[in-house]
Amino acid sequence: MACEMEGKVEQTKIKKFTTFLIILLLLLTFTNVPIALISLVKTACAADIATYSDSNSQIRITIPGEEPPPPPPPGLDTTPRILWYDLQSKAGFSKLNSQIDVNQEYKFCISISSDQGWDDIDYIDISAWYDNGSESTTYNNSGNLGGNLNMLLQYENTTGVANYTMLWPDDEVTVGSFTESAETDPNGSAGFTECRNLTFFFTPGYQFRYAPGDGGWNNTTNAYNDIWSWNFKISVKDGGENASGPSTVSVIDEFGVYSYTEIVSEGLPSIQGIPGNVSEASNVNITTRSNVYYSLSVDVDTFLHKTHSTANMSNQTIWVRGGNLITFTNFTGNEPIYLYGSSTTFVDAEDNNTSKTINNVGYKCNIPFGQLPGDYYATTYYMFRTPIT
Repeated sequence: MACEMEGKVEQTKIKKFTTFLIILLLLLTFTNVPIALISLVKTACAADIATYSDSNSQIRITIPGEEPPPPPPPGLDTTPRILWYDLQSKAGFSKLNSQIDVNQEYKFCISISSDQGWDDIDYIDISAWYDNGSESTTYNNSGNLGGNLNMLLQYENTTGVANYTMLWPDDEVTVGSFTESAETDPNGSAGFTECRNLTFFFTPGYQFRYAPGDGGWNNTTNAYNDIWSWNFKISVKDGGENASGPSTVSVIDEFGVYSYTEIVSEGLPSIQGIPGNVSEASNVNITTRSNVYYSLSVDVDTFLHKTHSTANMSNQTIWVRGGNLITFTNFTGNEPIYLYGSSTTFVDAEDNNTSKTINNVGYKCNIPFGQLPGDYYATTYYMFRTPIT
């Protein structure tokens, strides 16, 4: 209201000043009197300027040290995800919570997704171990060492070129090839998430430890719940380039192994001597394979002359030693002689290698007086036995 009244006053002043100018111009026209002009106009509603703000400058503070990475965009995980996994035969049949054969190729299959990109995935470790009847065992623990009892496969992605190797064991497992394909994670974020499916091939050796399970396989995934099996753990290690630090995600599961027993080869001992003397053959080798505890026995038939079938020698004239049998023992004619174990006991399977060679098997013969000259032959029976029925 005050401003309105003030405006009316100003208008009146302007009208008067206009009239004054007209009169002044008339005077200038007819006279030479100099005139001084004084302005009477001012800005309506003028006010005091009391404050003024400015935010165009900055203060900079620098703290020495490595700057942490920026936080990821909202909704992105800093750790990788294992979308699915499986242990399969070469033909693609799942072998989780079931038994596999030795000397056959199998593959671990894994799908992994990373919102931070695949270059953040540094390692994929697959560790596997025979649990020896207890779920408290771990990979390569002090009571479970041995090439036929542990395995460690590794995918390395730290140099820009992926590399698949077997860190353990030596020749008890054969490492195969690997495949890698880019896929899409339906729950990922476009422009950030990278997903890959990978397969890692391996072949367990002949003495890869037998694992029957506990009598009924529990098919629950990501769990250890069957003793007398092989446990395994798949760990994905993220380098943490776009996070506060490295991280690891894992899954666990189990599988079994069928038993395997084989006599690969046995030497052919040859004895030469004269009646009334004890003659000895050179040592021969016996090579066996077993992934479970076993016994090994030998038996010999009656020795028959090559051309005179009635001129024979009893097997009681023969002695044998080898394996755990340190001293020569002769055949009784009624039962075999055991180089390992007995008719009711067994020795443990080997911790290393894909076979076992017994190189101290020896034979000798007490040739009876008056024995007909010539060549004698007898069939030798080796029995390599396990308690698996």
